[in-house]
Amino acid sequence: MVSNVTSTLTSNVKQIALDAGFVAVGITIPDRLENLPHGWVGQARRLQSPEEEFPPVNSIIVMAFYVWDEIFNINIRAPNGIDSGNSSSFDSFEGYFISYEVMKNKAWKVIQYLESQGHNAIYSAGIPLKPIAVQCGLGWQGKSTLLVTPHHGPRVNLIAILTDAELDCDEPFQEDLCKDCMKCVKACPAQALAPYECNIFRCIVYALECPDDPEVPEKVRKIEQRLTARPTVHSYIECSRCMDVCPYGNPSRELLEQVSESSHSFVLRSYAL
Repeated sequence: MVSNVTSTLTSNVKQIALDAGFVAVGITIPDRLENLPHGWVGQARRLQSPEEEFPPVNSIIVMAFYVWDEIFNINIRAPNGIDSGNSSSFDSFEGYFISYEVMKNKAWKVIQYLESQGHNAIYSAGIPLKPIAVQCGLGWQGKSTLLVTPHHGPRVNLIAILTDAELDCDEPFQEDLCKDCMKCVKACPAQALAPYECNIFRCIVYALECPDDPEVPEKVRKIEQRLTARPTVHSYIECSRCMDVCPYGNPSRELLEQVSESSHSFVLRSYAL
Protein backbone atom coordinates (compact mmCIF):
# COMPACT_ATOMS: atom_id res chain seq x y z
CA MET A 1 0.00 0.00 0.00
CA VAL A 2 1.38 3.39 -1.00
CA SER A 3 1.91 5.76 1.91
CA ASN A 4 0.84 9.38 1.96
CA VAL A 5 4.49 10.38 2.43
CA THR A 6 5.51 8.52 -0.74
CA SER A 7 2.62 10.01 -2.71
CA THR A 8 3.46 13.54 -1.57
CA LEU A 9 7.15 13.09 -2.34
CA THR A 10 6.32 11.73 -5.81
CA SER A 11 3.89 14.55 -6.55
CA ASN A 12 6.39 17.19 -5.44
CA VAL A 13 9.20 15.67 -7.53
CA LYS A 14 7.05 15.73 -10.66
CA GLN A 15 5.82 19.27 -10.08
CA ILE A 16 9.34 20.59 -9.48
CA ALA A 17 10.51 18.94 -12.71
CA LEU A 18 7.63 20.46 -14.68
CA ASP A 19 8.21 23.87 -13.09
CA ALA A 20 11.88 23.62 -14.07
CA GLY A 21 10.92 23.33 -17.73
CA PHE A 22 10.56 19.63 -18.49
CA VAL A 23 7.43 18.73 -20.46
CA ALA A 24 6.96 15.20 -19.13
CA VAL A 25 8.09 13.19 -16.11
CA GLY A 26 7.77 9.48 -15.40
CA ILE A 27 9.01 7.09 -12.73
CA THR A 28 9.83 3.40 -12.60
CA ILE A 29 11.82 1.02 -10.40
CA PRO A 30 14.72 -1.34 -11.17
CA ASP A 31 12.59 -4.49 -10.73
CA ARG A 32 10.49 -3.48 -13.74
CA LEU A 33 13.48 -3.16 -16.06
CA GLU A 34 14.51 -6.29 -17.94
CA ASN A 35 16.67 -6.96 -20.99
CA LEU A 36 17.98 -3.42 -21.20
CA PRO A 37 20.66 -2.60 -23.79
CA HIS A 38 24.06 -2.84 -22.12
CA GLY A 39 27.68 -2.16 -22.95
CA TRP A 40 29.35 -0.07 -25.63
CA VAL A 41 27.32 1.53 -28.42
CA GLY A 42 30.01 1.48 -31.07
CA GLN A 43 32.65 3.95 -29.90
CA ALA A 44 30.12 6.53 -28.69
CA ARG A 45 29.22 5.58 -25.13
CA ARG A 46 28.88 2.72 -22.67
CA LEU A 47 25.40 1.99 -21.36
CA GLN A 48 25.04 0.87 -17.76
CA SER A 49 22.13 -0.39 -15.73
CA PRO A 50 20.77 1.99 -13.07
CA GLU A 51 22.17 -0.32 -10.37
CA GLU A 52 25.66 -0.19 -11.88
CA GLU A 53 25.68 3.58 -12.03
CA PHE A 54 24.06 4.15 -8.63
CA PRO A 55 23.94 0.96 -6.48
CA PRO A 56 21.43 2.24 -3.86
CA VAL A 57 18.86 3.18 -6.54
CA ASN A 58 15.22 2.54 -5.65
CA SER A 59 13.56 4.79 -8.22
CA ILE A 60 14.41 6.04 -11.71
CA ILE A 61 12.93 9.39 -12.75
CA VAL A 62 13.02 10.13 -16.48
CA MET A 63 12.33 13.68 -17.67
CA ALA A 64 11.69 14.90 -21.21
CA PHE A 65 12.86 18.31 -22.47
CA TYR A 66 11.12 19.73 -25.54
CA VAL A 67 13.56 20.41 -28.39
CA TRP A 68 11.66 23.20 -30.12
CA ASP A 69 14.66 24.74 -31.86
CA GLU A 70 17.66 23.15 -33.58
CA ILE A 71 19.98 25.17 -31.32
CA PHE A 72 19.34 22.49 -28.68
CA ASN A 73 20.91 19.89 -30.99
CA ILE A 74 24.21 21.68 -31.26
CA ASN A 75 27.37 19.89 -30.18
CA ILE A 76 30.53 21.78 -29.34
CA ARG A 77 33.69 19.72 -29.57
CA ALA A 78 36.81 21.79 -29.04
CA PRO A 79 40.33 21.09 -27.77
CA ASN A 80 40.97 21.75 -24.10
CA GLY A 81 42.13 25.31 -23.90
CA ILE A 82 41.88 28.01 -26.53
CA ASP A 83 43.83 27.80 -29.74
CA SER A 84 43.59 28.81 -33.38
CA GLY A 85 41.70 25.70 -34.46
CA ASN A 86 44.79 23.90 -35.79
CA SER A 87 45.02 21.27 -33.07
CA SER A 88 46.41 17.83 -33.67
CA SER A 89 43.98 14.91 -33.79
CA PHE A 90 45.86 13.54 -30.79
CA ASP A 91 44.98 16.52 -28.59
CA SER A 92 42.55 16.10 -25.71
CA PHE A 93 39.02 17.24 -26.52
CA GLU A 94 36.06 18.49 -24.52
CA GLY A 95 32.53 17.98 -25.76
CA TYR A 96 29.33 19.79 -24.88
CA PHE A 97 25.84 18.89 -26.04
CA ILE A 98 23.83 22.04 -25.43
CA SER A 99 20.54 20.27 -24.70
CA TYR A 100 22.25 18.08 -22.09
CA GLU A 101 23.85 21.10 -20.41
CA VAL A 102 20.42 22.76 -20.18
CA MET A 103 18.82 19.58 -18.82
CA LYS A 104 21.51 19.08 -16.19
CA ASN A 105 20.87 22.59 -14.91
CA LYS A 106 17.15 21.87 -14.63
CA ALA A 107 17.63 18.40 -13.10
CA TRP A 108 19.58 19.89 -10.21
CA LYS A 109 16.38 21.46 -8.90
CA VAL A 110 14.84 18.02 -8.46
CA ILE A 111 18.04 16.63 -6.94
CA GLN A 112 18.24 19.49 -4.46
CA TYR A 113 14.65 18.85 -3.37
CA LEU A 114 15.30 15.12 -2.86
CA GLU A 115 18.43 15.88 -0.86
CA SER A 116 16.48 18.34 1.29
CA GLN A 117 14.15 15.44 2.14
CA GLY A 118 17.06 13.25 3.25
CA HIS A 119 17.56 11.24 0.05
CA ASN A 120 20.54 10.71 -2.25
CA ALA A 121 20.21 11.36 -5.97
CA ILE A 122 22.33 11.82 -9.11
CA TYR A 123 21.50 12.76 -12.69
CA SER A 124 22.34 10.32 -15.46
CA ALA A 125 22.51 10.05 -19.22
CA GLY A 126 24.52 6.81 -19.10
CA ILE A 127 21.60 4.42 -18.71
CA PRO A 128 19.40 3.24 -21.64
CA LEU A 129 17.06 6.21 -21.46
CA LYS A 130 14.66 5.39 -24.30
CA PRO A 131 13.48 1.92 -23.19
CA ILE A 132 13.37 3.09 -19.58
CA ALA A 133 11.27 6.10 -20.64
CA VAL A 134 8.75 3.64 -22.15
CA GLN A 135 8.55 1.88 -18.79
CA CYS A 136 8.00 5.29 -17.18
CA GLY A 137 4.96 5.86 -19.40
CA LEU A 138 6.42 8.75 -21.40
CA GLY A 139 6.00 7.33 -24.90
CA TRP A 140 6.81 4.58 -27.37
CA GLN A 141 10.17 3.72 -28.92
CA GLY A 142 9.26 4.27 -32.55
CA LYS A 143 10.46 3.03 -35.92
CA SER A 144 13.28 5.57 -35.74
CA THR A 145 14.23 3.96 -32.37
CA LEU A 146 13.69 7.42 -30.83
CA LEU A 147 11.18 7.92 -28.04
CA VAL A 148 7.92 9.16 -29.59
CA THR A 149 5.72 11.04 -27.12
CA PRO A 150 2.01 11.71 -27.71
CA HIS A 151 2.27 15.50 -27.42
CA HIS A 152 5.77 16.35 -28.70
CA GLY A 153 6.58 13.36 -30.86
CA PRO A 154 10.30 12.54 -30.96
CA ARG A 155 11.26 16.20 -30.41
CA VAL A 156 12.43 15.57 -26.87
CA ASN A 157 15.75 14.89 -25.20
CA LEU A 158 15.92 12.79 -22.05
CA ILE A 159 17.74 12.83 -18.77
CA ALA A 160 17.28 10.63 -15.70
CA ILE A 161 17.64 11.01 -11.97
CA LEU A 162 18.60 7.94 -9.95
CA THR A 163 17.59 8.13 -6.30
CA ASP A 164 17.36 5.95 -3.21
CA ALA A 165 13.94 7.50 -2.49
CA GLU A 166 10.99 5.15 -2.87
CA LEU A 167 8.55 6.80 -5.26
CA ASP A 168 5.27 5.82 -6.88
CA CYS A 169 5.69 4.10 -10.26
CA ASP A 170 3.95 5.04 -13.48
CA GLU A 171 2.44 2.46 -15.81
CA PRO A 172 4.45 1.55 -18.91
CA PHE A 173 3.39 3.06 -22.24
CA GLN A 174 1.65 0.35 -24.27
CA GLU A 175 0.47 1.86 -27.58
CA ASP A 176 2.58 1.66 -30.74
CA LEU A 177 2.14 5.21 -31.99
CA CYS A 178 3.84 4.54 -35.33
CA LYS A 179 1.30 2.07 -36.72
CA ASP A 180 1.76 1.99 -40.53
CA CYS A 181 3.75 5.23 -40.78
CA MET A 182 7.19 4.94 -42.42
CA LYS A 183 8.09 8.62 -42.79
CA CYS A 184 11.19 8.53 -40.60
CA VAL A 185 12.55 5.40 -42.28
CA LYS A 186 12.14 6.94 -45.74
CA ALA A 187 13.54 10.33 -44.67
CA CYS A 188 16.92 9.11 -43.38
CA PRO A 189 19.49 10.43 -45.88
CA ALA A 190 21.98 7.66 -45.06
CA GLN A 191 19.42 4.82 -45.01
CA ALA A 192 20.31 3.96 -41.43
CA LEU A 193 16.77 2.96 -40.46
CA ALA A 194 14.63 -0.12 -40.78
CA PRO A 195 11.40 -0.29 -38.75
CA TYR A 196 12.39 -0.22 -35.06
CA GLU A 197 16.06 -0.68 -35.91
CA CYS A 198 18.96 1.69 -36.46
CA ASN A 199 22.28 0.74 -38.03
CA ILE A 200 24.40 3.13 -35.99
CA PHE A 201 27.31 2.93 -38.42
CA ARG A 202 25.09 4.52 -41.07
CA CYS A 203 23.60 7.12 -38.72
CA ILE A 204 24.86 10.66 -39.37
CA VAL A 205 24.71 11.55 -35.67
CA TYR A 206 26.96 8.59 -34.82
CA ALA A 207 29.32 9.45 -37.68
CA LEU A 208 29.73 12.93 -36.23
CA GLU A 209 30.23 11.66 -32.69
CA CYS A 210 32.83 9.11 -33.78
CA PRO A 211 34.86 10.66 -36.61
CA ASP A 212 37.60 8.00 -36.39
CA ASP A 213 35.42 4.86 -36.36
CA PRO A 214 36.42 2.75 -39.40
CA GLU A 215 33.05 0.96 -39.29
CA VAL A 216 31.34 4.06 -40.72
CA PRO A 217 31.23 3.69 -44.55
CA GLU A 218 32.94 6.37 -46.61
CA LYS A 219 29.65 7.05 -48.37
CA VAL A 220 28.07 7.96 -45.02
CA ARG A 221 31.03 10.22 -44.22
CA LYS A 222 30.43 12.09 -47.47
CA ILE A 223 26.71 12.48 -46.76
CA GLU A 224 27.51 13.72 -43.25
CA GLN A 225 29.98 16.29 -44.59
CA ARG A 226 27.52 17.51 -47.19
CA LEU A 227 24.44 17.81 -44.97
CA THR A 228 25.75 18.81 -41.55
CA ALA A 229 25.40 22.42 -40.47
CA ARG A 230 28.54 23.68 -38.73
CA PRO A 231 28.02 27.05 -36.99
CA THR A 232 31.71 27.19 -36.02
CA VAL A 233 34.90 25.26 -36.68
CA HIS A 234 34.39 23.09 -33.60
CA SER A 235 30.59 22.78 -33.51
CA TYR A 236 27.88 21.03 -35.47
CA ILE A 237 24.11 20.61 -35.36
CA GLU A 238 22.98 17.01 -35.13
CA CYS A 239 20.92 15.54 -37.94
CA SER A 240 17.23 15.53 -37.01
CA ARG A 241 15.51 14.45 -40.21
CA CYS A 242 13.77 11.48 -38.62
CA MET A 243 12.43 13.85 -35.94
CA ASP A 244 11.40 16.52 -38.41
CA VAL A 245 9.08 14.30 -40.45
CA CYS A 246 7.28 12.61 -37.55
CA PRO A 247 3.61 13.68 -37.55
CA TYR A 248 3.32 13.47 -33.78
CA GLY A 249 3.78 16.85 -32.14
CA ASN A 250 4.85 18.42 -35.43
CA PRO A 251 4.64 22.17 -34.72
CA SER A 252 2.87 24.38 -37.21
CA ARG A 253 4.79 26.98 -39.19
CA GLU A 254 2.81 29.72 -37.42
CA LEU A 255 3.84 28.42 -34.00
CA LEU A 256 7.49 28.18 -35.02
CA GLU A 257 7.39 31.77 -36.24
CA GLN A 258 5.86 32.91 -32.94
CA VAL A 259 8.50 31.04 -30.94
CA SER A 260 11.28 32.44 -33.11
CA GLU A 261 10.08 36.03 -32.73
CA SER A 262 9.26 35.95 -29.01
CA SER A 263 11.96 33.66 -27.63
CA HIS A 264 15.20 34.53 -29.43
CA SER A 265 16.70 35.88 -26.21
CA PHE A 266 15.69 32.69 -24.41
CA VAL A 267 17.65 30.60 -26.94
CA LEU A 268 20.72 32.70 -26.37
CA ARG A 269 20.40 32.44 -22.59
CA SER A 270 19.92 28.66 -22.80
CA TYR A 271 22.92 28.35 -25.09
CA ALA A 272 25.04 30.02 -22.41
CA LEU A 273 24.06 27.62 -19.59
